[in-house]
Amino acid sequence: MGLQKLRADVKGQQHKNGAIPWYANWIGGVSLALVRNCPIRNTVIDDGVSPRTVYIQGEADTFFSIPAACRYKGKTLRGYLTLDQDQCYEFRCYKNQGV
Repeated sequence: MGLQKLRADVKGQQHKNGAIPWYANWIGGVSLALVRNCPIRNTVIDDGVSPRTVYIQGEADTFFSIPAACRYKGKTLRGYLTLDQDQCYEFRCYKNQGV
């Protein structure tokens, strides 16, 4: 089973950092499903040129973060999706996770 939990129906506007949000269109409204070309922080691939597709893994646990995950070299990186100072999405790993 893959990382994607929600379907991605509607493409959002591209952010300044290149991140492109995709939303699931539900009866109750839209929910963030994944972010393509998302910058990654707090890990060895924090080089600014390795954007990944980040998948939402559950409900937001705080106002500022959403549990998420992405794949890199066959490993699953877990962390959270948040907004940077320019209000653009970025993924932050919980820890180095052996990558």
